[in-house]
Amino acid sequence: MRVHAVINSRAGQALGVSGESLADKTRAAFEAAGHAIAVNLVEPGTMDVALDRAVAAKPDVLLAGGGDGTVTSAARRVLDTDIALAILPLGTVNRLARDLGIPLDPDAALNALASGEFRKIDVAEVNGEAFLCNSLLGLPPKISAERQALRGQPLGERLRGYFALLKTVIASRGHLDIAINGTETQRKRVRVFSLAVSNNLYDERPSLIFSRKALSDGKLGVYIAKPHSGLGLMWVLARAALGLWRGDDRLEQLSASEVTIMTRRRKTLRLSNDGEVVRMRTPLKYRVRPAALNVLVPVPKDAR
Repeated sequence: MRVHAVINSRAGQALGVSGESLADKTRAAFEAAGHAIAVNLVEPGTMDVALDRAVAAKPDVLLAGGGDGTVTSAARRVLDTDIALAILPLGTVNRLARDLGIPLDPDAALNALASGEFRKIDVAEVNGEAFLCNSLLGLPPKISAERQALRGQPLGERLRGYFALLKTVIASRGHLDIAINGTETQRKRVRVFSLAVSNNLYDERPSLIFSRKALSDGKLGVYIAKPHSGLGLMWVLARAALGLWRGDDRLEQLSASEVTIMTRRRKTLRLSNDGEVVRMRTPLKYRVRPAALNVLVPVPKDAR
């Protein structure tokens, strides 16, 4: 197969691997498996241009080396094409790579992908914009925006900023109208701290990073945090991290193929889609696109 790799030159620094070394290892792994490969090592600011050029070359596989943002950006470009996506996980969280069983060690990941197989997975959308893992409303995108604003500030200033943000969020829980599967009969109004829409349902097991075994069930997961206080919110988050959210009336879970979220006062809402903070006009219309993305993944151990 023909592979075009686009690797963030700075993404491997936290792993102690230089960009040049990553490029060489990528080329060596795929050539050893008999594949033709072109490797582009790019600066973060030119990633979009490099991805566009890679897709224009019409390879069989686009390999994206970077964090979750790079992976989502690459996936959006290969939707509705014959190009498959491969992931070289070089970020902090690497959500989709974990769910697909891709090793987080670069050498192991490259070797597994070079001898991998293709698999179709679902993609979720909100107002036509694709995301692979989750879309968050309420507290998470506000924290992300505040973190960007406070970057480079002294520790004391950052702590004061986060404390002020938490007080503001606690005092201003918002009412949202939620319609499930587009039907009026399944509409409800809730007051929430945070709301998450996931591409397929999260597993109920202990983890600081929520995971999904199923990526092709054609379902959206809707998770609504609605505690009455900041302490209650911390308790909900702790229980969720322990995989104990079911049965907790402060965290409601729903499942749907389509979800519409409306607000009576705001024309736009701030979201975090796979970690990217954006503003979108309401209503927010979510849907799942079954088997919309072709991905290159390691061969399961029980199939070897």
